[in-house]
Amino acid sequence: MVHTIAVHPVPLTNQWINNDKTDARMRRVVLPNPDFKYSALFYDVTQHDITITGTLPDSTYASVAFYDNRCQPCYVYNNLSPERKGHFEFQISKNASPGPKQLQPKTNTGVIICRYLVKNDSAFNVMRAYQQQLGCTVK
Repeated sequence: MVHTIAVHPVPLTNQWINNDKTDARMRRVVLPNPDFKYSALFYDVTQHDITITGTLPDSTYASVAFYDNRCQPCYVYNNLSPERKGHFEFQISKNASPGPKQLQPKTNTGVIICRYLVKNDSAFNVMRAYQQQLGCTVK
């Protein structure tokens, strides 16, 4: 199920929210950059672990950034290294031993933001397809 950020005043938990084109009218994202396509996931691992999955393109910059409940950055995963292009999978757990695919957040709730650089209008639909591949499974 796909949701747009502007439609939902109350954040959904453990579900990706994909935005449409960003512009100055979109004030739910602080100073949104119109060159990026954004997806957000408000996570809650109080009761259950979650696993997030997706694909980072090899043709343009993309990142997955993890923030705690005070919007303090915890971890950023991007495709600047060749081994980080393509499929990614992370388990987020309050009990995880930190490792390459396991993250233990500082807080049980927070937000994950996925950013895709959109170089032109034709790339917009390509990045939308990457957004559609984002997944979140509650364990």
